[in-house]
Amino acid sequence: MASTPDNEDDSLVVILGTSPGGSMVEKTNGTTNGDLERSQIEDAMRSLSNEANMAFKAQFNLGDSPSPASMMVASTIITEDRSTEELQKRFGDLLDENFVLKETLKQNNDSMKEQFILIASCQEDMLKTHRLHKEKFDETRELVERLRQENKQLKLDISRLAEGEQNSIGQKKLSGFELVTSVEEDTIEKLSAQLELVEKQRRQLIVDNEKLSWQKESLEHIVDSMNKERDDAKKKLHKVELQLSTMENDHAQEVSKLHCIISDLQNKIKTQSMNASPEDISKRDAYIQKLEGKMSLLQNELKKAQIKILDLENIKLEFSQHKSSVSETVKMYKDQIQELKDRIKDVQTTVFQPVRVSVSEGSSDSAAFLNNVKLYDRTLKHLADYLNSLSNGLSDSLAHILGVVSSIQDVKMDRGSLDQVKTGLAELKTLIATQHTNVVSNVYGSCYTGQIKGTLSTFEGIFKDHNELLKKSVTNNDTVQAPCVQQLTAALVARGQQVTALQDELAAVKTRVDDTDLLRAQVDLYRSDFEAERESRAKMASEKENLLSDLRVAQKKIQDLTTQLEELRVLSPSLHKSITSPRPRSAVKPTTTTSPTTRTTTTNSVAANTVRKKKKIDKSVVEATRETTPPPVRYTCPACDESFKTYMMLEKHVDECVL
Repeated sequence: MASTPDNEDDSLVVILGTSPGGSMVEKTNGTTNGDLERSQIEDAMRSLSNEANMAFKAQFNLGDSPSPASMMVASTIITEDRSTEELQKRFGDLLDENFVLKETLKQNNDSMKEQFILIASCQEDMLKTHRLHKEKFDETRELVERLRQENKQLKLDISRLAEGEQNSIGQKKLSGFELVTSVEEDTIEKLSAQLELVEKQRRQLIVDNEKLSWQKESLEHIVDSMNKERDDAKKKLHKVELQLSTMENDHAQEVSKLHCIISDLQNKIKTQSMNASPEDISKRDAYIQKLEGKMSLLQNELKKAQIKILDLENIKLEFSQHKSSVSETVKMYKDQIQELKDRIKDVQTTVFQPVRVSVSEGSSDSAAFLNNVKLYDRTLKHLADYLNSLSNGLSDSLAHILGVVSSIQDVKMDRGSLDQVKTGLAELKTLIATQHTNVVSNVYGSCYTGQIKGTLSTFEGIFKDHNELLKKSVTNNDTVQAPCVQQLTAALVARGQQVTALQDELAAVKTRVDDTDLLRAQVDLYRSDFEAERESRAKMASEKENLLSDLRVAQKKIQDLTTQLEELRVLSPSLHKSITSPRPRSAVKPTTTTSPTTRTTTTNSVAANTVRKKKKIDKSVVEATRETTPPPVRYTCPACDESFKTYMMLEKHVDECVL
């Protein structure tokens, strides 16, 4: 019993997680113990480029670091051959990038501030809960100790009284003490249950503390990554600011050079105008104005030619699209034509033939029937010939129609001529006219109507005779003549179907005549469109040739003008020397004592010593840029908006301000 409280006291110890994480300790150590070591900075700077390394050393005053002027020289050497437009464009891009980097840096700082506030609030809550639990643990520990001491004292009293008293009195007292001990044991059990509950809560708090510590570590990792991103962004921002400063200086130098050149040219023009006669000046001005007018006209013509070329390209694209759609329709029409040709072949193979009927001459009553049958054979033969001629005519007309349609499509696709279409239409017109006259004469003529009526009357007589013969002859004649009558009825039904089919084909021919009229109108429309398109193409081709010729003439004129300008420059070598010779800035006049000597040497030998002159120009530019210093860089705190000169001071302030 005495050993258990000690063990429980040891188990009630709670470790409070008030200390910050490893990364935060490293940060605070870095801020309190001073600046970073030089070796760590050099290791971090090895991965940087030479220019960034030099800029970093110059900013933080490290060993063997060059001056800002040398850094400006290095950047100007890189961007020496760029024009003012490129520099302005690059300057705008760098400004945009600088603005974006500042915005991202501000957002990162805000998020870091929120994360630090969240971590601080979590730590405060954990401290409060730990204090409360510690107080409860102390109270329960004191209560348990007090109850245990009372229990021990009562047990000692019971043992003493049991030895000195009698048995009866001792038993009564023991029973009373047992009741007291039982009550004490109940309280002890309750307290032990409460202690177990508190132990469970403590374990749960330990688990929660571990979770919070894990979350804190994850947040520390996030903060470290954000710090790295912030450092990278600041490095990029520093590089961009250096580039901006170099570009501004380059731009200012170029502007100053241009101003110097303009002033020199104006002075030269004034001197030449003073020396030259007014007649020469007026002639030169008139010639220059004439050249400028020609240049403006040629530029306008060039723009017009480019616009026309674009229009022609658009027309060509539209024509190719139209041609692809027309090729698809032509393919569909060719498939339909092939199908119709197959059907024409099938129609041409079918030939109408009359049905032959054999009748026995045994009975005397069948003489009239034989005459009627002969008449029926003659009429059927006539009808078969007529139907064969009509089907052949229809197939020929359909073949001609298909040929005309294909020639029209060829004309539309620029693969045929209009003469073929005209001849095909003329042949189709004559063929349809002859067929129409034949059909009208045969259908509406009295001869054909009489033949049809006679044929129908003979059919009626044959049916009547057939009925009478069926009534008279029941046994033998019925068996002999029944097959012949069945053949006749089948033939009559087939001929009736053929007659209806021919009537349908006649109606189709009439509709095809209407279609030919429509096709003729379409051919006329296509002809007009084709001729208009051909004329437009010819006009466009001629315009294109004219534009190309004008463009060649303009280019030739431009070349002539450039040669004339070169001749003018050759005529005034002093002007050429003044343009090519370097003009120092007003701020860089007292640079060295050797500058006037170099200027005299360059003016004396311009054409022979171009390399030496370029080196001297570069040297003068370097000496000019060494005396210029970049603008001071300011770093602001995202929490309190306080500005600092260096990044290290800002980092120290951020660690102190946020934590």
